[in-house]
This record gives sequence, structure tokens and C-alpha cells, in this order.
Amino acid sequence: MKLLDIANRYYLITLVLVFLIGSLGAYYVLKSIINHEFNEKLYAEQAQLVYELRNFENLQRTYYLNIGDVIELEETTTDPKIAPTLKDTVMYDQYEKKELPFRQLTFSDRINDQYYIVKISKSLLPNLDLIQGVSEIMIGLAIVLMLSLGFLNQWIFQKLWSPFHLVIQQLQDFQITQPKTLKLEASNVDEFNQLGQVLDEMITKNIKDYRNLKEYTENTSHEIQTPLAIIKNKAEILLQEPLNEHQLTEVSKIYEAATRLARLKEGLSLLTKIENNQYVKTSKIDLKPFITSKLAAFEELLEIKNIKLHEEYDANPVIQMNSDLAYILITNLINNAIKHNVIDGWITIQLKERQLIIQNSGNSLMVPPEDLFERFKRNSDSRESTGLGLSLIQRICDQNRIKIQYLHANKMHELILTW
Repeated sequence: MKLLDIANRYYLITLVLVFLIGSLGAYYVLKSIINHEFNEKLYAEQAQLVYELRNFENLQRTYYLNIGDVIELEETTTDPKIAPTLKDTVMYDQYEKKELPFRQLTFSDRINDQYYIVKISKSLLPNLDLIQGVSEIMIGLAIVLMLSLGFLNQWIFQKLWSPFHLVIQQLQDFQITQPKTLKLEASNVDEFNQLGQVLDEMITKNIKDYRNLKEYTENTSHEIQTPLAIIKNKAEILLQEPLNEHQLTEVSKIYEAATRLARLKEGLSLLTKIENNQYVKTSKIDLKPFITSKLAAFEELLEIKNIKLHEEYDANPVIQMNSDLAYILITNLINNAIKHNVIDGWITIQLKERQLIIQNSGNSLMVPPEDLFERFKRNSDSRESTGLGLSLIQRICDQNRIKIQYLHANKMHELILTW
């Protein structure tokens, strides 16, 4: 989720909470003020009514002072001794033709030698109308405030955070193989200027470290290649000499170790180049003819192990990737399927529009399939394997956004590539 959306969410939650708490507080304060005013009016009308009843002879049972105000008189033979009591009640309003809330004052008094229970009721309709009007105003102000703050916050974020977004865009486009310095935009925010400075220093250091590492890797690879070639060449010469069995065995070990070290050097060098994104040039590759052409180079190995090859081409997909990496990927997949197969085994290659599936017979795995994608992780201690084959495949797939799965069941191995 974007920072702006998170900020707006917190602002909205805060505003809603403040609005709810403020509205409830305002409602009770307003209601208290209005009730206080109504109580004062009721007490004033009580005094006025008692005065009129005591000074005028023509009395009626019910009096209407104002629209919505009601006075009720009830004669009693004895003094009920009712102190002035205020309460809220519901009564039928003749003017509105419906039941409405009223504020009612009840008391008793002796007027002209006669006891009365008097009820003075005042309609709370103006109170409700006032509260409704204030509520509508508050809701309207809250909506306007939320919208205003939302637009203002978005404008502020776009303006203030533009240097940050520029840095993010340059970091997304940055490639260590084609390094470029950051073009920083001056900002009034000290933190953004500091962030740009730190990133610029970090990128400059990383570029320097990358170049040093690349130079070291190339030099090391070149320097190791010559001694390895000499060792292998001398071992081959010695193997042609008349040696006893013990000497022949020892020289063979030297030759095998040198060969394995050469393969290991090539694999590590290749992994380094892939991880450093040195294979950036891509082209369109027709997978079907590409795979069939690479299979031709493995016919002899298939015959040696008497492995049956079955091919299924349901589609001829075209993918965009580096041709060298495509060659390494396909040859490593086929080579692994042959190398880790059994005598009189089988290999099935299925090509679909979005998938390449390679299945082969083989021995049971001693480790989880996903662990074999790690460097130097092998199923056995075989000297033929460097433990880099599946690691190379994994890195190539990651670079080209290809999902790879390794499934194993009942001595059947299956590699699924999905793009």
C-alpha cells in the first residue's frame, strides 16, 4: 500500500473518531442547554399560571398558551403535596397531528380554597428541529473537511515527496552493469536531501566494489585456467607412459581432480556473470527447434546409458531471453536428466505454450528437492557433479522470470519450467 493511502486512512479514521466524539459531546451539551432553557420557561409559566388562577375566576380544565404548549388542571379534595417535578414525556400534538416529545412540569397548589394538580407541558419539537439542523451542519462540515484534507494531503504529498519519487524511479532503473550516478532534485526537506546524499555515496561505493570484484573474478579465472590446463596436460602425458597400477591410479586421480576443478571454475564464473547481469542482450528464441538442435548433441550419451527419449511438442512458444543463457539452461536440463538417470532409463520432454516439462527415471533423493537448487548441494558424493547445475538453472530462471519446480516421487524426477 502506498504511503499516501496509509496516511489518508489514518487521517480518515482520526477525523471520524473526532467527529463522533465531538458530535456526541455537542449533542449532550446542546440538549442540556435547551433543557435548562425549557425548565426556566416552565418555572416562569408555573408562576404566571398560579398568579392568573388566583386572580381570575373563569377557570378552564385545559389551557393552550402557545402552539404546542398544554396546561392541564385536575381538582382534588385533599392536598396531594406534589413538589414541582420535571420529566420528558410523549403526547399527541393537535397541531402536528402526531405524537411528539414534550417537557412536562407537574406540581400541586391550593387556589381559592381548592386543591389542584397542575401539569404544564411544552413541545420539544423546536428542540428536535434545532438538534437536527445542527447535526446536518456538522455532518456537512465533516464531509467538506474530509474531502478538503484528502485533496490537500494528496497535493502536499505530490509536491513534497516528488524528490523521493524521483530517487525511487532512478533506483528502479539502476543497473550495476551500466551504472549511472543519481540525478538528485533539490528539496526543502532536509531528510530527502540527506537520503539522496547517502544513496549517492552508497551507489558510488557499490559501483567501485562491483568493478573491483569483476576485475578480481576475471583475473582469478584467467590465472587459474592456465595452471589447470598444464596439470591436465601433464596428467594426460603421464597416463600414456608405462606406469604400474598404483601410479596409474594416482595420476588418474590427479586428472579427475583437475577436470572437476576446471568444471567448478567454469560454473562459478558463469554464476558470477549471471548474478552480475552481464547477459543483458536478449532475442526471440523458438523453443521447439532450439531444444531439438541441442538434443542432437546428446545422442551418444543417450546410447551409452541406453536411455529412451520421448518428445511431446504441443506448441512452439517463442520466449525473449539471452541466447547464451538459453543454451546453458537447455543443455544443463538435458545433461542433468542424463547424468542422474539410470541404465536402461527414460526421459520425457513436454513442450507446451507456457511450460517446459522434463521427466526422467533415476535414483531416490536423499535430500528435499528444493535443497538441490542451493550451491554445492548434491544428492550424493559423486565426483561427477559439482553441485552447481541446478543452481545455475535457478539463477537463469530467476533472471528471466521463469518459475521452476522440482517434483520427485517413486524414483521419477520432474522439472517444470513455467513462464
